[in-house]
Amino acid sequence: MKNFRLASVLAAAAGLLLSLLTVVPASAATNAFRAWITCDPATNTIRTGVTGVGGVAANWPVKVDFKVESGYSATATASARIPAFGTTTTVAGKSDANGNLTLAGYQRSFPISSNLFYTEKVVATVKNLNGDFLAERSASCAYDTRTTVTLTCDQDANTVTAAVAGTQYNEPQPSGTELKYEYGAVAKSSNGTPVFGTARYLRTTHNVSAVNGSFSDVGWTDNVPELEPGVTLERTVWVTVRSPYTGRTIGFGTATCVEAG
Repeated sequence: MKNFRLASVLAAAAGLLLSLLTVVPASAATNAFRAWITCDPATNTIRTGVTGVGGVAANWPVKVDFKVESGYSATATASARIPAFGTTTTVAGKSDANGNLTLAGYQRSFPISSNLFYTEKVVATVKNLNGDFLAERSASCAYDTRTTVTLTCDQDANTVTAAVAGTQYNEPQPSGTELKYEYGAVAKSSNGTPVFGTARYLRTTHNVSAVNGSFSDVGWTDNVPELEPGVTLERTVWVTVRSPYTGRTIGFGTATCVEAG
């Protein structure tokens, strides 16, 4: 059986790093900002914010535009854009003495828990007081009670299988429901150092039709090489359920499995 060789892994990692360096803008390299969003069904509250470690000069005033880039909610029989779709909230703040930035964005109430699915994406654009661009980051949250995603790593059979199942998908879908599978993996050596990684990428897309509101689908089954001793591999799949009829995202799920050499 062909082994998972660290040499080839390191070469792939070097190629991946080179490709990333060629596409990351200079502003992203100098502004270590991260946007965040939480959708809490317990309080039915959406909160957003941005953090940055050493992203700007000390005590530097900034403005951050928080835009609701997208957002949908769904019950068993209907889906809709959230009312806040497309709105922008601007918040002013200032970095601390170390150039770190912690700034809360918008907070909003929405009856998340009365839906089977809820998702929202925020785009945070950081600017100085003159309006000059410093950084832009996005973040998404998803609440889903009807979609189950599995990723099965069978080391005895050397296979990996991604699958999804859904219930209560009763909204009419004349052309079926689209399942978008995205995939990524990170390998680490015995000391925890990453030796290989793939960015999240589109793996495959399937169309299914729910029967009495339910569906199940196998995205793929791959035969994979045996891992070299001392290497662990973490695999992750993300599945987005979309209605081609309305263009809306109506379900989401993710799963991870870990293999050890």
